Amino acid sequence: MRAYLSRLLGRRWTVAVAPDGLQALELARTLQPDLIVTDVMLAQLDGFGLLRALRTDPTTRDIPVVMLSARAGEESRVEGFEAGADDYLIKPFTARELVARVEALLLRAHLRAVENEHRRRLANVFSHAPVAVAIFRGQDHV
Repeated sequence: MRAYLSRLLGRRWTVAVAPDGLQALELARTLQPDLIVTDVMLAQLDGFGLLRALRTDPTTRDIPVVMLSARAGEESRVEGFEAGADDYLIKPFTARELVARVEALLLRAHLRAVENEHRRRLANVFSHAPVAVAIFRGQDHV
């Protein structure tokens, strides 16, 4: 599966592969990737453990994660989303489906980064304003 995913996604993006959950966590902390695709079944640290570790680390908290699993059904999917996965694909999946979902998550992450940068710049402008600034919204001027 690792080789297949590496070939499939490597056609469009730079891909780094880890043989188990612990090495995947270390790789994520080192490389700070734009997205992580992980299987639920991993050696040493399963996909849910990896996801918990990623979400509790401030340096990896916001990295989008796609979980892959052979466990079908709504309960499994809900468990993945409750654990913090951004997407959950059930095997077998099509190559087009995976690529489309990865593309969508990367686009959302990029838009979120642009929005955060805009928010940071706007806050910087207001914090350096020489006079008090008030912003009102709507008819009630809230």
